[in-house]
Amino acid sequence: MRHTLLLLAITTATTAMGQPPNDQCSGITPFNLPVGTTEVRTGTRTGATTLNDGVPTSILMNTPNVATVWEAFTTTTCSNVTALFCNTPLPATTMWTFLATTCPADTQIPFSFANFGIFCTNGQFGISWHNLPPGTYYLPIYCTTAGGAYTVEITAAACNPGPANDDCTGATPLTVHTTCTPTAGSVENGTFSFPAQTCNGATGDPNDDVWFSFVATGADHTITMDADGNGLDAVIELYGGDCTAPTFIACADATLNGGTETLVANGLSQGETYWFRVFHYYTPLATDPGFTVCVVGDVGTAVEDRDDRVLTISPALTDGPVAVTGGPAGGVLRVLDRMGRTVRTDRIAAERHVLDLAPLPAGSYVIEVRTADGVAERATVVRY
Repeated sequence: MRHTLLLLAITTATTAMGQPPNDQCSGITPFNLPVGTTEVRTGTRTGATTLNDGVPTSILMNTPNVATVWEAFTTTTCSNVTALFCNTPLPATTMWTFLATTCPADTQIPFSFANFGIFCTNGQFGISWHNLPPGTYYLPIYCTTAGGAYTVEITAAACNPGPANDDCTGATPLTVHTTCTPTAGSVENGTFSFPAQTCNGATGDPNDDVWFSFVATGADHTITMDADGNGLDAVIELYGGDCTAPTFIACADATLNGGTETLVANGLSQGETYWFRVFHYYTPLATDPGFTVCVVGDVGTAVEDRDDRVLTISPALTDGPVAVTGGPAGGVLRVLDRMGRTVRTDRIAAERHVLDLAPLPAGSYVIEVRTADGVAERATVVRY
């Protein structure tokens, strides 16, 4: 019996000695990674095991013939972190694409960008994570039975500032129109607000959501979002309440990359403010982050001012002249192109104001007249 125990002890010690020193995440000491610095880490993957790498359900524990070694770093401010394996011996090496914040690993932080041959021109693997909050992160390194040495350069850069409408409290206000009047937006550098709702049977990752708001002019409204390119798979989520306790109302996720999403909302309360967010469905950031968005509702076809005059804008199809009748003296008139940009501004001086669109390119325009008390009337005209 004593001989058997001794043999077991020798075998265990030999196995332990064959493992890399960073085989378990619990056995490594995180290094500090300030913004603007690069840390080069080297090691071996030979002899790696899955011991204590992750929770039982983790991909780290259940991928056949694959184990993990670990690096870890600590940041003290919001950081964009890049890990490059350019100097790891070729051929190009598969790597895990996430970070962990616990050890054994449980919650995963997916990548923002990852590729072979772009970050590393020799074809090796590179990966980045954007807008990481301060904290300690564990970087798993993929190990097959082939083992071998690795080199990884880990760099921290300052986070990109988010857009002005990154959060609900900074939502871009949109005016409800009778026809779609697009406003430009982008999910570039947007950051996570809170988890997404399940929409059309799937749940996206709102790690780049941006926000818009509008005041309901009636019960029914339509939100339309058009992607600028084929690199955005957008989701729209509509909320009521307020930004401190938003109440989910509806969502739209019917198309894929480059598609148009349309959200039809019914039963809204006139005069109430509503918020909606747009985000790229996938965790990797959108390669074409731009889009346009508009809100269409019933805002009437005419507005009566205090002396009961009715405002009319005609004709709807013109080679130049457009007459604005019934507009208030001193009222402001704007002409907006199809992108929602103001291309001309006039001030109404008479009961009948003639506007000449001849100098503008052919196309569709929205004419907006705003009274002194802020009430707006709009009509779409086509300059041919």
